[in-house]
Amino acid sequence: MKGCKYLLILPVILGILTAGCASKVPYTVKKDYENNTARMIAVLPVDNRGQDIIAAHLLRSKVLDELYFKGYTKLPLEVVDSKLKALYSTDGKVRAGRIAPAAVKELVGADAVMYCTLTEGDRKVSLFYAPVTMAAQCELRSTNTGEVLWNAQYRSTIRSFDFTNKRLEMKSREAVETVIEEVVNKVLETLPDGPNLRG
Repeated sequence: MKGCKYLLILPVILGILTAGCASKVPYTVKKDYENNTARMIAVLPVDNRGQDIIAAHLLRSKVLDELYFKGYTKLPLEVVDSKLKALYSTDGKVRAGRIAPAAVKELVGADAVMYCTLTEGDRKVSLFYAPVTMAAQCELRSTNTGEVLWNAQYRSTIRSFDFTNKRLEMKSREAVETVIEEVVNKVLETLPDGPNLRG
């Protein structure tokens, strides 16, 4: 009888532990988001606070793809870049976060603009061990009103182990794409579906 009691408690304990270990994505969404008419979203170049340029490009392209699968009209990155090129700073670093939503509407015709920041992009290789950490935050703003419709952030780390530096370096490079994909998936799963899926 005592053993049965423990068997009944075990699932409860496992449930609490699982819930405690599940990573939560901090996000906010505008209360009446369903009334939002954003169909076409311009994804601006990533504000890269880290050192990994490849990770920033991956983040932007994966965000665009995920938006399409969530029911938003795809606006090619080349179109956005060509129309906004004059507004980017000329010091070699794109400062996409500085472009006002109204300017994006006027030049690109998008209903909303997605600003993403790669807040962390670390890839280190040491003896037998190579952690890759990526963190990003994204914010969706209306190009009509400039108000924030949604924002979210997420951080993830993948750790690779090996005996040679060459193989660790290779694993580390491969892990960048995996980590960015996880970050984008976690962040954008909090964004409500777009009008193409809502019908």
